[in-house]
Amino acid sequence: MAELMNNNQEIQQDSPNTELLYDVVDEMGIITESTRVLGNIRTKGHLAVSGIVEGDIIAKGNVIITGVVKGKITCDNLLLKNCHLATEINASGQVTVEENVSVTGKVVCKNISVNGKINGDIRATEKIGLTKNAIVNGNIAAASIGIEFGAKVDGRIQTIY
Repeated sequence: MAELMNNNQEIQQDSPNTELLYDVVDEMGIITESTRVLGNIRTKGHLAVSGIVEGDIIAKGNVIITGVVKGKITCDNLLLKNCHLATEINASGQVTVEENVSVTGKVVCKNISVNGKINGDIRATEKIGLTKNAIVNGNIAAASIGIEFGAKVDGRIQTIY
């Protein structure tokens, strides 16, 4: 059963396969720090997650995560700040992994900039950039790869065309 909990209030939906559907185009949906969503979120707009989402996120717009997501993330651009995720990421645009971020899972995207830690493979159709603070435990593959002195990679590095 999908539930939405906010400040000790619950909204229950009848079917275990029910998804929260937000039909916005150029607006920002916000999951606040005190909110927990049990179920999938699908939006045509942008999404900011500071709370907890236990389900998949599918957004046509940009997603910013400073909270917890236990499910797959599919979006345009993704910004990860001060969070620890165990998830699979599929972004059609840019993924930015800031310092103090840890991701466990595979990342597939157009471009990625890593300043945190990723435990999993990264595949970018265009560019991968690893800063001096980046730690990647997995294989990386992209058309163009930039690695600053100090970055750590434990895996294969492959240039794809």
